[in-house]
Amino acid sequence: MYKQVAEIYAHRIWDNKDLTAVDELFHEKCVVHSLLGDFYGPESMKNVIQAWLKGFPDLVVKNTAIIAEKDLVVIHWQARGSHQGEFKGIKPTGKSISYAGVTIYRINQSKIVEYWAYLDMQHLLKQIS
Repeated sequence: MYKQVAEIYAHRIWDNKDLTAVDELFHEKCVVHSLLGDFYGPESMKNVIQAWLKGFPDLVVKNTAIIAEKDLVVIHWQARGSHQGEFKGIKPTGKSISYAGVTIYRINQSKIVEYWAYLDMQHLLKQIS
């Protein structure tokens, strides 16, 4: 059951760009650990997603492995897109980007209560500078 929550979330956000998934699948007191900072609550999660989608509106994310154990789900993924909007203070370059990472979800009663996202940000930033 928990695996499906993480998969549904990832699909709706990255394939459909559907931010209502955050309202439906994140707990109101969720904790989000992102390379953009630590945040609390669904609105903060939406802000993190919007920062990525602003910089890379054509971002495509493909899940390559999913591991579920108790209340934790780990998804290894690969992403690609192009730098079409400002990201981390860097103006759009139009350059193609490609990177991989891991997201860990802690899920309780079908709600994401904690979220960690890991990727090599320096690798990504080198591609757009």
